[in-house]
Amino acid sequence: MNGIGKLFLVFALILAFQGCKIADLRTSKIDTTLPNREERAIILLDNVISKYRLDKLAQAEVYSLEARDNWRGLYAIVNPFPKDNEWMEMRFRPESFDGQFSYLKTKNDNVYGVQSFNYYCINDHGEVKFKKKKSITFTLPAIQYFFELPLRLRNAPILKYAGSQEFEGGTYDLVFATWDSLEAHKEHDQYLLYFDQKSGYLSFASYTVRGIYLPAPKSVFGSIRFAAFRKSGDGVTYPGKLFIQLNGLKKEKRTLHTVSIENLQLNSFHLSKLYPDSTLVYKGDSKF
Repeated sequence: MNGIGKLFLVFALILAFQGCKIADLRTSKIDTTLPNREERAIILLDNVISKYRLDKLAQAEVYSLEARDNWRGLYAIVNPFPKDNEWMEMRFRPESFDGQFSYLKTKNDNVYGVQSFNYYCINDHGEVKFKKKKSITFTLPAIQYFFELPLRLRNAPILKYAGSQEFEGGTYDLVFATWDSLEAHKEHDQYLLYFDQKSGYLSFASYTVRGIYLPAPKSVFGSIRFAAFRKSGDGVTYPGKLFIQLNGLKKEKRTLHTVSIENLQLNSFHLSKLYPDSTLVYKGDSKF
C-alpha cells in the first residue's frame, strides 16, 4: 500500500469510530409548522447578498480568481490538486459547476477543468483529454460552491430559520438549507449558515458531504470559517480565507486545510474557454 493509501486508511478508521449514522445538521429550534421557505431565513440570505454585492457576481458571464489550497501537515498528501499550496488561477461560470484552473508558476501551460462533472486536462499543445478523476470533479466545484454559497442557497427549496447561537463571543442567526425533505437523507446535502447579528456577514457554515470521494462514513461533515474579507475592483466583497474543518467548528489552528483567495475579476476571459467539449449537456446549478 502506498503512502496515500495508508493515509486514506488511517483517515477512514479514525472517522469510523464516529459511528455510521448519517450526518444531520438540523437544530432543535427549527419550526416544522412554518413553510419550508421561511421569510426570516430568506431575508438573512438576501441581506448578505446585498452587502457583498453578489448580484454583480451573478450577473457576470464568467469570473476568475487566484487561489491556493494549503493542507495541514501530513494531510498535504491527500490534497486533490496536482500541487499543494501553490497559486492557481481559477476560472468559473457563476451558479454552475463548470470551472478550470492552471498554475501561475509552472514549467508547462496545462489547464485542468471540470465540465458538467467531467474532468479534463488541456496540455501545452491545446490537446484536450477527458478522463475520470473524482478528486477534482468533487473539489473544484466544491470550492466554487463555497465561494458563491449565499447565491447558491438563496433558492434552495427548504430554507428554515434555525435559531441563534453564541460562538466565540458573538451571536449568530442560523439558517438551515436542504432539498427534497427536511429530514436527513443520502441524496442531498444539508447546510447550516451562521450570520453575524452585528455585521450581517456570513461568518461560518457547516455542511454535509454525501458525495465525498474519500473513504469516509456518512456521519462525517465539514465546517468553514469565512475570514479576511476583500473587495474586488467591481465592488464585490468576498472571503480571502476559507478555513475548512472536519465536523464542527473549531479554532483556526485546528483547520484541515485553508483555501486562500485573491484578485477576483469579473468577465476576465471568454465563456467558451470553459467548454472544450461542445457536445456535453450544460447542467447549470444541477448536480444531476
